[in-house]
Amino acid sequence: MATMKVVVIGNGIGGFSGAANIRHSDPECEITMISTEKMPLYSACVLPDYISGKILRENTFVKRESDYKKLGIRTLFGHEVKEIDTKARKVITDDGKAISYDRLVLATGSEAVSLGDRKRGIFRVKTLKDADEIIGHKGRKAILVGSGAIGIEVAIALHHRGYDVTIVEVMDQILPLALDQKGASRVKAVLEEHGIKVVTGESGEAVLGKDRVEGLQTDKQELECDTLICALGMRPRVELAQEAGIKIGEKGGIKVDSLMETNISGIYACGDCVETHDVLTGEPSLNLFWHNANRQGAVAGRNCTGFTTEYPGSGRLLNVDVFGNHLVGFGYTESALENLRDTKAANGQPNQLSNIEGEKHGGYYRLVILGDRCIGGQFINIKKDLGLLWALMYRRKSIGELLGVFEKEEVMSHRPYLFRLRPFFV
Repeated sequence: MATMKVVVIGNGIGGFSGAANIRHSDPECEITMISTEKMPLYSACVLPDYISGKILRENTFVKRESDYKKLGIRTLFGHEVKEIDTKARKVITDDGKAISYDRLVLATGSEAVSLGDRKRGIFRVKTLKDADEIIGHKGRKAILVGSGAIGIEVAIALHHRGYDVTIVEVMDQILPLALDQKGASRVKAVLEEHGIKVVTGESGEAVLGKDRVEGLQTDKQELECDTLICALGMRPRVELAQEAGIKIGEKGGIKVDSLMETNISGIYACGDCVETHDVLTGEPSLNLFWHNANRQGAVAGRNCTGFTTEYPGSGRLLNVDVFGNHLVGFGYTESALENLRDTKAANGQPNQLSNIEGEKHGGYYRLVILGDRCIGGQFINIKKDLGLLWALMYRRKSIGELLGVFEKEEVMSHRPYLFRLRPFFV
């Protein structure tokens, strides 16, 4: 029997997880990994800590070259796949090489949305190279356009480097995907207490300056800066797949089934480039997070080798430290649910949005309820029992079921950990 050949395009966590699971499932197959970056796997999640100076550059790396050798992965780093020939089952690289495959895993990732031309002093924060360039820039006055987790973390990192920092957000609050207005106001107050200016309800319209950035023109005012960080979100990189005839979903990511397989047999996709269904709502979604990519890679890798494994769906999970204040947001905010095309998909009932909020362990929490299900959680300085809450949401259990369990002494005696959830709901 001929040895199976697998090509993995991309070396983010999705690509590496896919390759590692292929090797664990099939010790004999040939695995070739191709990546435009010349370095082994690093964590984009810790780039703000590297920018701030909290960690060294070498500590951003999750894997070393020796890890690929141990797994028997042939690496072609610093090369780009220019074409996928799905009929001949081969990929063509930028140096003209044709590499054949029996199975192909697309892990092409995402790219940061930019604002304006790439003038000197304009940066994105997606790759280690981006972080290196920001550190080497040595500016003094920075504007962060966008206030998601990356925007907040990089703003804090630049503040630690001595920058005068301003955050500009087009929505009327910061962290719009993680928090509703009340929690966002608390985080904004913390940022401002530490000297970071926060401007909400304004959109960046033009970058000022000829060859280098000198400021940002919003729809309401002109702001001066010598450093502009675009933190407007990420866009799936799907051009290569699209040109090969692979279907793209309605949200703009590569469309895959529950096995992470595309519309072309033998071609799988995982990580930031894919569109999956949200585990809480069942809606098609782009949940571009590390934990999702890691699991998607594992599922794609196992299915490549014939070990049928289904992906349960992706979920939103944000974890941010704001000057020592621990912020966690998972699932949906109320405002996000109001904007969903059809919230009936969440539980088959008419739209019924409510919330439970309060203080616990000296921190603030807010649970978003749709019908009879908890479908979102927002927590500031609460670290205990969040895993239990996430598990409850992930399994799509109703609050009615949970309250019923609280009343059954026999059940509670076997599941004493559930007592820790009572203060959130009762």
